[in-house]
Amino acid sequence: MNEFAFYMPAQVIFGRGKVSEVGKEAQKLGKKGLVATDKGLLATGLVQRVIDSLESQKADYLVWSDIVPNPRDVDIEKGAAFANENKIDYLIAIGGGSAMDTAKAIGAIMTNGGKCEDWYEGNLEKPIAPLICIPTTCGTGSEVTHESIVNNTKTLEKDCIWGPMVSASLTILDSELLDKLPGKILASTGMDALTHAIEAYVCKAANPITDGLALLAIQMIQENILKAVKEHTPEALDAMLAASTMAGMAFGNSDVASVHSISEALGGFYDIPHGVANAMMLAPVSRLSIKGAPEKYAKVAKALGVDITGMTTLEAANAGVDYIEKLSDQLEIPHFSELEMVDPKDFKRLAHTAANADETFDNPVLMKEEDFVALFEELYR
Repeated sequence: MNEFAFYMPAQVIFGRGKVSEVGKEAQKLGKKGLVATDKGLLATGLVQRVIDSLESQKADYLVWSDIVPNPRDVDIEKGAAFANENKIDYLIAIGGGSAMDTAKAIGAIMTNGGKCEDWYEGNLEKPIAPLICIPTTCGTGSEVTHESIVNNTKTLEKDCIWGPMVSASLTILDSELLDKLPGKILASTGMDALTHAIEAYVCKAANPITDGLALLAIQMIQENILKAVKEHTPEALDAMLAASTMAGMAFGNSDVASVHSISEALGGFYDIPHGVANAMMLAPVSRLSIKGAPEKYAKVAKALGVDITGMTTLEAANAGVDYIEKLSDQLEIPHFSELEMVDPKDFKRLAHTAANADETFDNPVLMKEEDFVALFEELYR
């Protein structure tokens, strides 16, 4: 067994209605807080539940709602300047991965100074400002990972502020916040969580602890994603939220792989939502990667509920990918060829970005630049 480390600093509070406890928990972190969210979520009334809890404790706070999908360095730096100008002590991020990644990066600059580009090498000198994460989707895992993904506006690629110091202090998992989430978003974020779990399990950096978390997360997502999307039952939403966080714990302590290499290239260049990009690439990249970890992909198939009785290892592994393709279609995940912004003239640039991403080197099969180009061309046809 290879050496490994497992790091999980955030306290997790789970339960429907638990968002009401944020005010009490926030008082432990400082005198003045900043609620970081986006304008769309602010309009839904979900953020008001956080505000009500803060006001019930007479907490001093401000709301900053300039978060955008695929958070950019310039926006993060504006947020950090706003926080410092207003003498903010701690942050509360409510939203999806963009909200939580933005808050982590703001917190990094609050305590370490400088700009985003100064901290892309895992070189933070001080922990980020205290942070409470409240996810409103079931996909990101950012509430328990040790990284913040940042869109670099100079390179149009995604960079990362990472390391043990990039961690939330507290995560509140309340599936009531998912009750009115549109099925389309539940589908893409749920498939994002499935991607996290599968890649955490099959990648070269996996370890026994992450394997256990990832396999159970795969099973829970398979059992609940369709019911969550189509029926929004509390039980299914609970399971999806828990599974998403478990998948985050898994890949945060192992790695992801080439599905993410591609999705981050697509997100950085085309601004495609991360969950959608992961969902559309999970099956085709998995199919290419089976030969590097056939036994693990066979176990993924079993966790997905596929009856692999009587199958060879390779047959079982491929049956698992067949199931992922079917699930993606049931959830109406778009195909690569259906995206209007995709242009074949960009394939070499996208492939270069993906081939040089760190996670590519943990994929079960090492994909080179020409492999990514060939995949893009096949999917585009």
